[in-house]
Amino acid sequence: MADKQATVYVVDLGASMGASNAGRPGTDLDYALEYLWDRITTTVSNGRKTDTIAVVGFRTDGSDNSLVQNDENYANISVLNPMSQFLMPQIRGLKKLLEPSTTHEGDGVSALVVAIDIIEKYCKKLKYIRNIVFLTNGTGGFDFDGINDIIEQIKEHKINLTVLGVDFDDPEFGFEEKDKSPAKAANEKALKELCDQCDGMYGTIAEALEEIQRPRTKKTRPIHSFRGRLSIGNESINPRSTLLIDVERFPRTMVARPPTASSFALSPEQDPVDGNLQKIRNTRTFQVEDEDAPGKAIDIDREDMAKGYLYGRTIVPISAEDQEIVKFNTETSLKIVGFIPKSGFERPICLSNSNIVVASKANDEAIMALSSFIHALYELDSLAIGRLVTKDDKPPVMIAMAPIIEPEFECLVETQLPFAEDTRQYKFAPLDTVKTTTGKVLDKHRLIPTQELQEAMDDYVDSMNLMNLEGLNDPLLPFAQPEDVFSPVLHRIQQVIRARAIAPDDDGLPDISPVLLNYSTIPQGLDPEEDLDRLRQAADVCLVPTKAKGKKIGRDKPLSGLDVGKLLEERTKSRRIDKNNPVPEFRQMIASVQQREDIQPLVQQMGDIIKDIIRCSVADLQYSRAIECLRVLREDCITFEAFEFYDSFIRELKSFTEADRRDFWSRVRKDKLGLVLPSEDSRSKTTIEESNRLYYGR
Repeated sequence: MADKQATVYVVDLGASMGASNAGRPGTDLDYALEYLWDRITTTVSNGRKTDTIAVVGFRTDGSDNSLVQNDENYANISVLNPMSQFLMPQIRGLKKLLEPSTTHEGDGVSALVVAIDIIEKYCKKLKYIRNIVFLTNGTGGFDFDGINDIIEQIKEHKINLTVLGVDFDDPEFGFEEKDKSPAKAANEKALKELCDQCDGMYGTIAEALEEIQRPRTKKTRPIHSFRGRLSIGNESINPRSTLLIDVERFPRTMVARPPTASSFALSPEQDPVDGNLQKIRNTRTFQVEDEDAPGKAIDIDREDMAKGYLYGRTIVPISAEDQEIVKFNTETSLKIVGFIPKSGFERPICLSNSNIVVASKANDEAIMALSSFIHALYELDSLAIGRLVTKDDKPPVMIAMAPIIEPEFECLVETQLPFAEDTRQYKFAPLDTVKTTTGKVLDKHRLIPTQELQEAMDDYVDSMNLMNLEGLNDPLLPFAQPEDVFSPVLHRIQQVIRARAIAPDDDGLPDISPVLLNYSTIPQGLDPEEDLDRLRQAADVCLVPTKAKGKKIGRDKPLSGLDVGKLLEERTKSRRIDKNNPVPEFRQMIASVQQREDIQPLVQQMGDIIKDIIRCSVADLQYSRAIECLRVLREDCITFEAFEFYDSFIRELKSFTEADRRDFWSRVRKDKLGLVLPSEDSRSKTTIEESNRLYYGR
């Protein structure tokens, strides 16, 4: 279980926080809130009920705290949000309250006491990580009388105090405000001494904002995936010579995936900003073909189904009873089957994330035994090969285990190995040799690089050598350390989600953090342009023109001189699409048109057939047929660059279905057969909003 945390944010909301300083476009409060919202939204995204937040504002127009009734020193201090788990409603409510006040009254130190009181009453004697984050520009009143008692309370409750100031001097960060008022300078000095005596953190907002640009990796408490005995030797044959060690297996590295989106339903009168969304539930039905049944299909229950395996082109069914018989029975175990030298292990054959194997914490004998085993592998520079079954009746896997020895930690790092069926052997012809059909080896060929091309490629690769970069802290370390490289997709999505949670009505999205773009371009210090130009010339690189989209209307003149399409043109113009076979006939006719204007009557015919199918359908039995005709009509109109004919018809179809066939329009919306968007045809001017209005009638 994750550690419980209680955090109180103390925010200066005085009138001076509404001023703009240091050439910034926003106010001092806007500057400080960038850090506050990042911290709050990060906590909300974790979704843990044990991470609670309270927000206190001081120098507010009113007073709202539990201490003001007995002491007027706590006036102009308001608890904007009591200690609780933060969710979207709390974010929306708090955003309306975080505005500069019209007063300069209110003591910052008293606000700190209110925050300590909130933590004391909420956490009591329970095990919590207690935090207070204090945000101010240091221009208001601070009464530091009795500060020693406050310091003792902070130490007694083990509170982590962080003071961040707008334009506070920070020599280590390299920031110093010019023309600072004596009052602000004195407040900064006193707040820094307070943090020093409490072992807290003190700094300027500028440094904090720079730090939050660096993505934070999520720390998770590992859960064991195996708990059992590691056996060395054959226990079934000779149990006396078998070594058994109680061990546990935990993940060491895991793939971090971006958050996934779910589908929600929204009625026209609801507002998604207020959270009036309902999650969609999926249902699944199974059908088999039956010519005599309505709709030519009948529903079947899942219990009546059996698994079938392809054997060539034949399906071989295996019932649930047979599945139990053929199942490979296994028992939970971790057995060492042998050892290999470390030099003989090929890293590309690893199939999985890495895990660690450690001894059971409460078993001293197991700790000593596993430690001896780890040191033996380390001294012999060897790896152990094992057979792992994590649970009864689960498929066994082969693993390789390597020793890891650190000053205060020892373990085995394991990863999965492939079976023979997991490997594929492919043969490719050599790139530097060309043989003729008679077996003769050619020295010169269009597929063999010339000496000039080879030298140009060598120079280009050398010019891109990252180890040639100047200014590296340690030339022996690789250029891109794993702890400095972040997934742009994962952190960008999280950044946009946090921004939308705070400001759902903003038009734009936040700029991409520069940290995510550090490795998106060639680093400064490398200059491959000259070598790249020489490589282009040596390789004779030419620009390949892009292929034009859409089909050409009309046919090219045949080589025989006999144009069969022209012979049938008059027949095609007078022929109408058969209602019983509309799809192939429509495609045949539209492929034979000579002029773009000839497409419109074909679209009109197909549209009349679609409406007739809908009109004559008993309930929704013929809806699938109409949807298929509509899909073909849409695809061909896009292919032949006549999307406006389809857009005109789909608007007409919407009016046609509004009377008593609204259920069919829901099928159109589900299959996304509405207006053609610019992503489908660059000439389209239809916006997403226009498309949604047609779908939902808004």
